[in-house]
Amino acid sequence: MWIWFVVAAIALILELLTGTFFLLLVAVAAAGAGVVSWLGGELAWQLLTFSVLGIAGFFILKSSGFVKRGSRHDASRNTDVNLDIGQAVHVTDWSPMKTAVIQYRGATWQVRLDPAVSGTPVPGSYRITDIDGIVFVVTPVSGPLTPSSS
Repeated sequence: MWIWFVVAAIALILELLTGTFFLLLVAVAAAGAGVVSWLGGELAWQLLTFSVLGIAGFFILKSSGFVKRGSRHDASRNTDVNLDIGQAVHVTDWSPMKTAVIQYRGATWQVRLDPAVSGTPVPGSYRITDIDGIVFVVTPVSGPLTPSSS
């Protein structure tokens, strides 16, 4: 019984140091197995309790959104990392390659139209949706683009 509680305590301490939530699942599952042991359950019931609580906790974390399989947005699209994401810029002239040069935050920047946007870009307001190296990837703030001639 005490082994399960020691494992739970160690996992909880490590969880506090790392903040991953996974070790919290291990701590809860080990504490549950310790309770089963304290109630007189055999080793098989202890291991079953540990497994069920660990797996159930994982699915609860996954459904809550804490655990995501692969990141939907890498750092170049994360507003917590790049404060420029979501900002509006004004593009005055587009090249035939759907690129432009703009003034933003007192500096000259290159922008490229998001490949997911079809049509020919027109001068106007655009929103920064991604940063590819030193190039802003933008989409129109509102209004359709002119249909492409091809």
